[in-house]
Amino acid sequence: MSQDNSLESITKFLELSLLPATAKEAEIKLKSIESLPGFSITLLHVIDSTNIANEIRLAGALFFKNLVKRKWLNEDGHYLLPVDDVVKIRAEILDIMIKLPGNLQIQIGESITLIAESDFPQNWSTLIDQLVAKLSLTDFITNRAILDVSHSIFKKWRPLFRSDELFLEIKLVLEKYTDPFLKLFLELDSLIDKNNTNEALLNIYFENLLLLIQIYYDFNCQDIPEFFEDNMNILMNIIHKYLNYTNEYINKPSEDDEADILIKLKTSIIELISIYVSRYSDVFEPLIQNFITSIWDLVNNFVTRQQKFDLLVVKALQFLTSIVKFQNYQSIFQNESSINEIIEKIILPNIYFRESDEEMFEDEPINFIRSDLEGSDFDSRRKSATDFLRELKDLSPELLTSSVMKYVNQFLSTSSRSDDWKNKDTAIYLFSSLATKGSITNLGVTSTNVLVDVIKFFTDNIASDLISNESHPILITDAIKYIFTFRNQLNKDQLLSALPLLINHLTRNQNTVVYTYSAITIEKLLSMTDFNTDHTPIFNKQDINPFINELITNLFKLILLHDYTPEKLAENEFLMKCIMRILLTSEDLIQDRLSIIEQLLKILKITAQNPSNPKFSHYTFESIGLLIKFGLTDLNKFIELIIPALLNILGDDVQEFVPYTFQILAFLLENYPIGAGIPETYKSLIKPLLSPSVWEFRGNIPGITRLLVTILEHDSSIFTISTTDLTPLLGVFQKLIASKANDTHGFELLESIFLNIPLNFLQPFFNQIAILLLTRLKNSRTDKFVKRFTLFFSTIILSDSKIPNSGDFIINFIDSVQENLFQQIFTNFVLPTSNSIINLHDKKIINVGISQLLKSSLFLTKYQVLVVPTIEQLVNNLSSYEGINTNTNSSAIQGSLTGNGSVIVNENEIDLESASFGSQFSRIISINIEPFDPIKQLKNNNYTEIKFTILANIKLVDVQILNQLNDQTKSSLKSLGI
Repeated sequence: MSQDNSLESITKFLELSLLPATAKEAEIKLKSIESLPGFSITLLHVIDSTNIANEIRLAGALFFKNLVKRKWLNEDGHYLLPVDDVVKIRAEILDIMIKLPGNLQIQIGESITLIAESDFPQNWSTLIDQLVAKLSLTDFITNRAILDVSHSIFKKWRPLFRSDELFLEIKLVLEKYTDPFLKLFLELDSLIDKNNTNEALLNIYFENLLLLIQIYYDFNCQDIPEFFEDNMNILMNIIHKYLNYTNEYINKPSEDDEADILIKLKTSIIELISIYVSRYSDVFEPLIQNFITSIWDLVNNFVTRQQKFDLLVVKALQFLTSIVKFQNYQSIFQNESSINEIIEKIILPNIYFRESDEEMFEDEPINFIRSDLEGSDFDSRRKSATDFLRELKDLSPELLTSSVMKYVNQFLSTSSRSDDWKNKDTAIYLFSSLATKGSITNLGVTSTNVLVDVIKFFTDNIASDLISNESHPILITDAIKYIFTFRNQLNKDQLLSALPLLINHLTRNQNTVVYTYSAITIEKLLSMTDFNTDHTPIFNKQDINPFINELITNLFKLILLHDYTPEKLAENEFLMKCIMRILLTSEDLIQDRLSIIEQLLKILKITAQNPSNPKFSHYTFESIGLLIKFGLTDLNKFIELIIPALLNILGDDVQEFVPYTFQILAFLLENYPIGAGIPETYKSLIKPLLSPSVWEFRGNIPGITRLLVTILEHDSSIFTISTTDLTPLLGVFQKLIASKANDTHGFELLESIFLNIPLNFLQPFFNQIAILLLTRLKNSRTDKFVKRFTLFFSTIILSDSKIPNSGDFIINFIDSVQENLFQQIFTNFVLPTSNSIINLHDKKIINVGISQLLKSSLFLTKYQVLVVPTIEQLVNNLSSYEGINTNTNSSAIQGSLTGNGSVIVNENEIDLESASFGSQFSRIISINIEPFDPIKQLKNNNYTEIKFTILANIKLVDVQILNQLNDQTKSSLKSLGI
């Protein structure tokens, strides 16, 4: 082991990383040696060493966890750490973890989970044996750590789709884990009874029991295993016992908002019971009634409005909602007295605006909005009570509507005084829940309860709060949210008349929730489309023209109110999303685009100091893209203004923004005149773009590829001054094509190289390029690679304007690796793949491209034996076009197009939830481009033109060869006019 990689030096660097003055340098040094043999296992030993200060060990544990995230496996499934280290870590890490103090144990436990995600079960088959071997019927401190790691590994099963591979993994775990699971479960129950006055022991035991309940759910999340069905009565009797369990030593009354261990346990129990009711009711039915009674009593009698009970109440209400769907229990909910009891004891207490809600409204407005928005992932008491109410309404519409309206009117009658705003808020929320049919989706309410009048209720009870600035902010929010919720029930004129009122709350109301809900509602109104026609936007640029300047000016003012910290400025993505939507709707109406871009660039400069909100950043870049897209007449001014700011982002290595930066740079150049070459600023980028370091981050790759392709299209001479100028570019292609994750981008780059670099200059490299492609095809192909190879094959054939005799060219290209290899590649890969393509863009290029081979002299002579199977395959492929709707939008890009060709940027088209800064690519939809199409004159979905083109190529073939076709193909050709 080198001097710098010794235990002592690692400890020294970790210690320096704790000091602000040396932290950055120390981290760089650690990263520079992290891939050396022995580093990672030595680091684990440093964390384990009790002779080292805890803060240094914690720094080591955090570095180790991040090292596992960065370096354990790459996208292609290869270990980036030395294999010997990987083996040693898997052998030692569990033993080290269970000895560590709590804060270190958490970090190393998370590291084990990360390793298991990639290695278990294929590469770490002993993991479950190691975990089970460490479980004990006496040491519940160790058990807690082992169960915690076990749950973190098993819980990944919960959201997965059923598959044979998944069930084999679960089966493998169950065979080894269920016996110790049952023994632990029974032993814990016994120990809790025996030590029911020992607070310290009870806490440890209940922490173990909670983890066992969570693992119980993990084991049953996909199907009920035979073990749990056989032992259901034993286990469920104990579980029912703890659902009702109280103990003054562990269940102490407290004003603390943190849920105690017993609340967490009861919550997990209800979650487990819910899955049994919804999925396994056939075997669970005899026990359901006991749980209904207990959960009902729990919600009614033991749960207060304190926040610490929120998740418990949510899960309980979800359970009761699922029970309503069972016919055997519906009689409970179908009489007036039970309905009134439900409304008074369950619905009203859980939708009433609590003091804690008011505090959140004032102190954490953005969190309040996120939790309040219908359709959000956040499960609140209000939302769960509403879902329960709606399920009851579907069961007894008239009875429930009548009963609820009594309470609505009662609350309205007592809300005349200003200090009674909570009653009015309750009435509005109760009515909205009653009026909504089904759930509120991202598109708003699509259907309402016919027994109530949504518009009249708004006019009589809500409109005054929308108009007034004097009403309580929560009632103003309720009024705005009512429009947001029921926007589909209002006509265009009504919505247009509401728009100035919403804008008023952007300009005059300084309450964050009020102005943010106004922005959210304006954005939703502008994104509405006509469901009865062709989904064209309801509002066009003329509709919003009178409001554009006021809207944009005030939204920027609101965003920049909080420019004192990057995090605070970027907190409110709803404001930036509204700006994006206004720019999209207004299209080319905005005159002063440069000043808007300046403000957006100012915002980027501030947030670049600490990019904290991916959604805010994405909408900012989408807004810049839209301004460029609709203002291309100012392209040179945009280049002068935008490029320096983007180069600063690249220079400062703001990794979160770099993928966006490359896309903007590419789009600007794509719209630059081809004959004008490229601006000098782009020339200075070429060398950095070809350096290996910029390709290390996967999120950079699509944007850099797009930019390089655009540079090649504008001025390929940059790479042809000498062969050494082309070598780095081909090196990038080689790196991309070798990666299963990035090979598609490798093909994009290669196509551009072939179509833009003079062939005589490329000639010396053809054989090497062909070897790289065919080696992947032979040794590590995937379905994706084969399809993309086939698309590349056809694209080159169809590029005869740039590649003379392109059919002969592709044959010679493949045969340069080995004589007569073309026949094998064409027969085994290209032809079979041609019939498996679904994407209309690729389908067209591949089939027309293959048919173009029938013009190749080499194909008709050297490979004449392939002509008949080629025609037979093409005719068979043509049949898959039958029934294609010629009006189908065939664009392969994300995003849909309006009638005038503008991209509609819908949030469900922007994958923001799964994206994390620096690791994944987020496409800027507004400036997306269609994939390269060498025959774009043929519409992707025009079956008639495509068929005619393919048949025209078949007609060129000698009649004697056509006579060799099988009877079915001859018959098909005859019906097609040949």
